Amino acid sequence: MRKRHFLTAFFLCSIIGLVGYKVYKKNMEPSSEVSKPVKFSYTLSESEVTPSTEEKKANELDFENTTYQYDVVTGATQTTFGSNPKPFFSYEEKLKKMFWSNQPPLGLLEGNYFTNEGYFDVGNKGIVEIVTDETNKIINIEFNEYAAENYYASKYAGANKRLSDYAFLQAKNPRTDTTLVTVVNGITFVEKQMREENRVTGNFETVKGSSTTARQGLMAIATELSEEIKQPSKTKYIGYTEDFGDGLIGRLQLTVMDGKIQTARYDEYFADQPEKINADQLKPYYRQSKYFSLDYNAATNNDFVTFSNDLTRKIIEQQSLTIEDSKLMQHPSFVSYQKLMQHISL
Repeated sequence: MRKRHFLTAFFLCSIIGLVGYKVYKKNMEPSSEVSKPVKFSYTLSESEVTPSTEEKKANELDFENTTYQYDVVTGATQTTFGSNPKPFFSYEEKLKKMFWSNQPPLGLLEGNYFTNEGYFDVGNKGIVEIVTDETNKIINIEFNEYAAENYYASKYAGANKRLSDYAFLQAKNPRTDTTLVTVVNGITFVEKQMREENRVTGNFETVKGSSTTARQGLMAIATELSEEIKQPSKTKYIGYTEDFGDGLIGRLQLTVMDGKIQTARYDEYFADQPEKINADQLKPYYRQSKYFSLDYNAATNNDFVTFSNDLTRKIIEQQSLTIEDSKLMQHPSFVSYQKLMQHISL
């Protein structure tokens, strides 16, 4: 009887073992299936941004509030650079499925200013800027990446990846068919975590398919400021950003030390959606900025860049936001600049 039970048990174990081996072998063998797109979705805010006459207090900011559903990771992912996958979608189809935003926070931003920069991923330059309040809480953190000077696509050599059309270059590439995200998605996702969790150290979730810039750039460079931002800074930041309601967002940024203006920047951002831009000739530049858009500046012979550089140079020279230069005053963007400077007190 024991022998019969033993033989029966041995027979059953053998069958289970063979089935288990076949499943294991199948899982270990290379799959012939094409990888399918990961889950990604977003929900745009239904509310329209309308110019408001109500004066908000400093640091009562309006951040871009699209809700994203990312496929996230907690570690570095393997790069797909150099691969040539089969496309899932046409470029037009992808643009309907993808979304990223270049919009800065709206309102008056004031506080302690910290910045750091570094190089990563074979020559790309990263710059992080952090503004904290009087309690050393992070109010805003912003990261910009500039492509290496020897970048393989010469058009983008040294270009700002966030505010040029670089993200559209990524959207055209079949390598993003499975993730439907760009470098801008990866940056803004980590910035939001740092801001809301009030920290720049430790681990953060990153967007699958866009983690290199976030981990090797933003997170690494921001971490180096972790002790510094716990104390007040001698350099103060003051900036004002406003949605003009015509598809353009104006942004004026200053850094001040001991009452003296150290740096000044002026830029205008195009809306995230072309249908929100009134002027038809400006619609192609959506999700970019006038200062950093390569195509816009090629079409306008760098007119805005020249204006912005001359304007900010004058601000620093005169140590005043009130500019009475006839040439600058004739530029179409000077009126927009005046709207912003009225909200800043030095």
